[in-house]
Formats: sequence, structure tokens, C-alpha cells
Amino acid sequence: MNNKRIHDAIHNHIGEGRVFSKEEENELLTKIGNNQTLRPKRRWFPELLGWGLAGAAILLVLGIIGSQTGILPFSADRQPERLDTSLLKESVSESTGPDGLSDEQREEIESRQPKLYNADSVEDALNALPFQLTLPENLPFEAEFILEGINDWHFESNSDGKDISVDFRATNGVEVIFVEAFDFDKEFIGQGNQSLEQVELKKGVSGELYIGEDGGTMKFENKEGINISIYISNSEKYNTGNVLIDLADQMIE
Repeated sequence: MNNKRIHDAIHNHIGEGRVFSKEEENELLTKIGNNQTLRPKRRWFPELLGWGLAGAAILLVLGIIGSQTGILPFSADRQPERLDTSLLKESVSESTGPDGLSDEQREEIESRQPKLYNADSVEDALNALPFQLTLPENLPFEAEFILEGINDWHFESNSDGKDISVDFRATNGVEVIFVEAFDFDKEFIGQGNQSLEQVELKKGVSGELYIGEDGGTMKFENKEGINISIYISNSEKYNTGNVLIDLADQMIE
């Protein structure tokens, strides 16, 4: 071994670069001669830190892209930008109008019908919606909500993935509660003569309450602009107005 290699081995072989005493040099030379030298210490921390920062930057970029495109949610609680049909099953409508219609007339009718979807669970249905929706949990009778269907309406504005309506139902075999929510303006036919009572719901949300002979309806628009209707039937043993107000308050966050 030449003098330069001996010098490098003595002063740098463990990565310290310090000056050794004569006794330490002799001891190290003996180890070098017997091939017992230690490998230089590896400085892992800067490299690990660099890789960690790079990984965090990649995740941040993916999150930003996902939040802008709707492909990847930036948060687990975030609703999709448009209806997530991967969680749903499309149902085929069997009704194409009365008999005697021409093919052109049937095509016209079909073009006005929404696409109907179902889901394996209420949770999948709620997660698929392009808006946040909370169903009431405390009902006036023992029952759980089931999905009636999700409608994707073929309006001109549907290029943005909106114009979605969803219906849920809860019943104990006698009493029934329907909940409908939709993210577009909708006109109700045949309700122009109803006497509606203006009520104030939770967090200052205004509602319209209607009480009929065998039930009632509550309509309101939440802070996100989603229109919600709650209908209860066969509610003679309840104070229908109070029940509807309570159900609506449970849906307001």
C-alpha cells in the first residue's frame, strides 16, 4: 500500500477526517494490513429527507390535479365533481309511451327521460352524488331509508355532470317518509293552490310547510343550493308539522 492510500485510510476511512495520534495511526495501520478496516459511515439522513420531500411534493401535485379535475378527491369527505356512476348500476326504463306511437315519437319520449341508476347501498348512493346530502336518522317510527333511484336528467346544462335528482324512502309498512333532493330548478305541478306555511329551520334556513289530510310536505333549499323535499304520509298520530321540521333540521349541517 503506497503512502497516499495509507494517509487516506488513516484520516478518512471512517469519514471523520480528523488527525490521529501516533498510537492510533499504528493501530489503524495494523488493521489495514489485516483487512479489518471499517467502511465509511453512510450519512442517510440528508438522503432520506430529500426523498421524503420529493414524495410529499408528488402527493401534493396529485391532490391539486384531482381537486381540479374531479378524477382524484383531495379529501376523503369530498363529493365527486359529477355523478360517480362507478358506484351505481344503470336501470333500463321499460316505458316508452302508449301503444300506437311512431318510432320518431318514441325516440322523442326516450330523449326526455332521465337515466335511472340504482346502488347496492344507501352509502354508495350518497357517495356517488355530486352534492353533499345527509339523511335523517331519528325517524318517528322504526325504519331505515332505502334508495328509490338516482336520475341523471338530459338537460342542456348536463354537460357539467349536474341535473341530478335522488329519491329515498323509509317505511314500516304503514307510515312512509319520502326524501327527494335535486340540484336544479324544478317546477311542481298541481300545487299552486296549496296553502304553504313559511317556517324557519336550523341555521336560518327557510322552509315551506304544507299539511294535508293524511300527511304533509316540507320543502327547503340548503346552504349549498340543493333543493330538498320531505313527504310523510299516514301520520295522524304525530304532530306532522313538528315531525317534518325535525326531519328537515337533521338534514341541515
